Amino acid sequence: MSTLILCLILLLTSYLGAQPTLEEFAAKLKPMAEHTTIQADYTQTRHFQELDFDMVVKGKLAQEQGARLAWTTTDPVHSVCIFTKDSFRFWDEESKKTTSLNAAKFPWIKLIFQMQSNWMTGDLKALEKVFQLKIEDATTLRLTPLDATVKQFFQEIVIVFREDFSCVSQVVFTEKTGDAITILFQNVLYDKKISPEVWRTGF
Repeated sequence: MSTLILCLILLLTSYLGAQPTLEEFAAKLKPMAEHTTIQADYTQTRHFQELDFDMVVKGKLAQEQGARLAWTTTDPVHSVCIFTKDSFRFWDEESKKTTSLNAAKFPWIKLIFQMQSNWMTGDLKALEKVFQLKIEDATTLRLTPLDATVKQFFQEIVIVFREDFSCVSQVVFTEKTGDAITILFQNVLYDKKISPEVWRTGF
């Protein structure tokens, strides 16, 4: 019996030792903050809980750190969302219309832009102002909203980093309704010049 207890203690100690602290986790993410631009392909799956139905869209992400962010949907439709800390612009191919919003009237614009910038650069100090952070495993963070505005939309956000901590590989948003949005990133490129066309058409 004593041998069994000793083995269990050793296993538990080993497991706890494998879990990094938040400071250690943040240190591994520091190189991400050195990049000036990020570009990637993404696949987004939205799961509608009540219908037990998945809707999949694909597209491209482009981000100039601290300046602007473009989410382009390429399949099944073409649309473009451009965020800055002060504004939001949306265009879709079907209507050919552009909708523009100002962050002064819609504060969630600045919040979304800032959150995106923070997790794509691994800025955990900034995220701690809005979320309670919990380390799930060696490459995964669970974010529980502290901010009242974020709580209106999300129960939690889970961020999974690539094993070498070079980029974010997956983000899962669980909404207040129970629906979930999973975004997988592929073909991530850092510090490559973003074409001016991206900010107009998304390509």
